[in-house]
Amino acid sequence: MRSFWMGIIVMISFTSCDKDQNLPLELTADGLVGKWELYQYQGNTGAEDYRTAYEPTGKTITFSSSGELNVVEFFNCNIGEYEVADLRLTVMFDCEEEVPERIYLMKKEGFDLALSPLAPNMCIEGCSYIFKKIG
Repeated sequence: MRSFWMGIIVMISFTSCDKDQNLPLELTADGLVGKWELYQYQGNTGAEDYRTAYEPTGKTITFSSSGELNVVEFFNCNIGEYEVADLRLTVMFDCEEEVPERIYLMKKEGFDLALSPLAPNMCIEGCSYIFKKIG
């Protein structure tokens, strides 16, 4: 019986995660604070839905509590600002970005953040970028 309980304790310790990963995602500016990595893209070809593999891409967005963001390989600019209102994320850049302001609809995908483009371009058949919080 003792080995049974030891096995249960060992199993629980291996399956427990970082507490931040178990908290529900809040679709607010405070809920975005931290580092997010693009893990998946989902869309529609017009004929069928598809999803890329769920895996790290190295493309990240780090949201600060002061409304600034740092980007690695997701946009052409690396630094910008953001605002959140009514489940919409507005991203603004000061650098030579072709489109200096972009708007995304925020949704939850389990513990992940899904961003769907709204402006200036949106996906007619629906698409979203799935980000996992990594820090």
